[in-house]
Amino acid sequence: MKRILFVDDDPLVLRIYKEALTRQGFHVEPAHDGVSASKLLQGTKPDLMVVDLMMPSNQGVALLDSVRSESRLAGLPVIAFSNSYIDSMPQNSAALGPQKILLKVRCTPSILLGVVRELLNEQPAGHSNFQLSETFKARPEPSPQPVTKGQNFSSAAAPFNAGPASSPDAEFRTKAREDFLQKAATTCIGLHESFQAFARAKTDAERESHLENLYRKVHFLAASAGFAECFPVARMASVFEAMLFEITNKTALQTPSVLRTIAQAVDTFDALFKRARQVTTDVVSTAQVLAVDDDALSNRLVTSALAQAQLQATTTQDPFKALEWLEEKKYDLVLLDIEMPGMDGFELCKRLRQLPGYRKTPVIYVTSHADFESRAKGALSGGDDLISKPVFPMELAVKSMTHLLSSQLSSR
Repeated sequence: MKRILFVDDDPLVLRIYKEALTRQGFHVEPAHDGVSASKLLQGTKPDLMVVDLMMPSNQGVALLDSVRSESRLAGLPVIAFSNSYIDSMPQNSAALGPQKILLKVRCTPSILLGVVRELLNEQPAGHSNFQLSETFKARPEPSPQPVTKGQNFSSAAAPFNAGPASSPDAEFRTKAREDFLQKAATTCIGLHESFQAFARAKTDAERESHLENLYRKVHFLAASAGFAECFPVARMASVFEAMLFEITNKTALQTPSVLRTIAQAVDTFDALFKRARQVTTDVVSTAQVLAVDDDALSNRLVTSALAQAQLQATTTQDPFKALEWLEEKKYDLVLLDIEMPGMDGFELCKRLRQLPGYRKTPVIYVTSHADFESRAKGALSGGDDLISKPVFPMELAVKSMTHLLSSQLSSR
């Protein structure tokens, strides 16, 4: 019997995948963190390891680094779970030698079983359909396609869309979705409580502890939403998880602007859960974004930030050219600098609000003016939000996703 070490801090994920792998004849040893996994690796060498790179404090990356530095474990096949919104993580992790990197939010028991068998050169033992046990529904929650080593990770970040109804995971997904939606109210309450505790923390130690707690909840939510095929929730949770992962233990990034963005993201989940039963497709997969800034470098930075959210942006330094494009084509989100020659962002926003179809299109000002006066002017000129320069890429990604999802869901 082949032995698999499965390292993940999410008890739900461990339980589901352990059952799936056990039913197919594998022996699974679960580990809830990097320390536990290291102790297990000191004993008998497993035949394969599955590790989540998104565990707090970079435990997954550290564990993988440790495994590859030990000659006895150097040849151990490794499957790594990751998040497609952190561009640097897959490339950095690929250097450590995982054979496969899977997008956790889009993985299923059948996908993982297929990759495990491929790496272990095994043939399927009978039918691979994973039946969801009642233990999944009885226990409360704790508050994709694979990417081969060396492959461009972002290219695997396809839209969050459902597979065929007759796929091997269909029954599993149906049960997981119903259970997930039944816990929606509890999930939202937990997110709000964790954010409030983080926002009200008095010391750095308290703030760090509450931020990690919020991160864990979003981390678990991303995986659960993926299992349940609640695609808008899964996409929002994934990009939000990536931002929280980056600001954990980085106080310089925990600015008032980021705090506001976190609050908006938490509120967005309330709306997403309310529409979860009606929306079964990825509503932002084809979103069109226009960014207008007379600074070419700023436009490049914005484009790069949006690319991390897997959103394509059209940019221009000319506000008059932007107005022409707005008249010719419908954009789903508009990012505007405030100070531009000939026509400032406020005036451009006023004009676009007069165009057909743009009365409710989200507009975000990207500017160095983060003071109250600029915010007041922005509100009066029809803007929806503001983010200050220098732009923290993942904050802009989360803010953009928040407004796109809210806008597109409300328009349905």
